[in-house]
Parts: sequence; structure tokens; C-alpha cells
Amino acid sequence: MVKNSFKIVTLALFIYLGGCVEETAQPVNSVTTIQSETESFNIRNPEIKQDIITALIDSDIQHWTNEDGSIGFYSQDAEQVDAIGYAAIGAYAARN
Repeated sequence: MVKNSFKIVTLALFIYLGGCVEETAQPVNSVTTIQSETESFNIRNPEIKQDIITALIDSDIQHWTNEDGSIGFYSQDAEQVDAIGYAAIGAYAARN
């Protein structure tokens, strides 16, 4: 019963993260740099959000909080940010 509950919670969290919004901003001027494309995502759970921000800082991944509360980052770091997000959700699921 506990294992089934854990699986359900874990699956729900992965679905929740999968529902996050990704946006790609276009550069304002015609000069593009490697870091010009950005993405963002929303995490409503404050505990998971803080774990992600802490891991982004520890990994030296440049990020910021957008006006809508989403976390923004450069597209070149997307794979690392995804891994951090999944790890944070897994850790949250394991704690609860």
C-alpha cells in the first residue's frame, strides 16, 4: 500500500513538472550571442522550487526569477536544469 502510494505521488509529481511552461524568448536586436535564447518554467511547490534554485546556484547555472514567478535560464543549460528538476522532485517525493 505504501509503495503504491509512493508510486502514485512520484508519478503525479513527474506529470506536474511535465506541465510546466517553457518559453523561448527571441533576441531584441539582430546581434545574437550563445546565451541569447532563454527558457523558463513554473514550480508551484515552494519546497521543490527552493531545492531547484539551490541546485542551480551550486551548479553555477545562471538563472533568474521572472515577473510571473517562473524561473528563467539560458537554453544552453536546459539539460542540466531538467536533471536538477527531476532530482528535486524525486528528493521531495522520497521525503514525503
